[in-house]
Amino acid sequence: MRSTLAAALAALAVACGGCQHDVAPPAGRTEATAAADTKATAVFHGDNGDVVVHVEIADDDRERAHGLMNRKEMAQNHGMVFVFPRESVQSFWMKNTLIPLDMIFVDHSFNVVGVVENAEPLTLTDRTIGVPSMYVIEVNGGFARENAIAAGTHVRLTGVF
Repeated sequence: MRSTLAAALAALAVACGGCQHDVAPPAGRTEATAAADTKATAVFHGDNGDVVVHVEIADDDRERAHGLMNRKEMAQNHGMVFVFPRESVQSFWMKNTLIPLDMIFVDHSFNVVGVVENAEPLTLTDRTIGVPSMYVIEVNGGFARENAIAAGTHVRLTGVF
């Protein structure tokens, strides 16, 4: 009886093994282009015209905690928008983050309230602007300066909500 039960459990385990979803990205898709697969964008309306960023969405605790960790690269004009349930002072670190990032803090009215530029990878220093925000958009380091994005710049988020 025991060997029959063991054999049945082994057969069930093998059969269920085929039910798992493949967690590897599809061929040709990398984390660097993951945001391109989403239709979500952040459009910055600045003095130099509009700048479009294709964004991945981090809108739950798990996604916000993981963020852009372990990314070796990120395509130009791509990033991640962190959506918080309420406006408050946000703080980020760069644990396990391999690329320098700009962090663009945005309030409930979709206005930039501050920017942390070129956050150093693999550090545990808290990055904050000390002003309440509801969204934080992470982009490649240097993006904000290159595109004249600063406090007061208006942002339109599409496909995020």
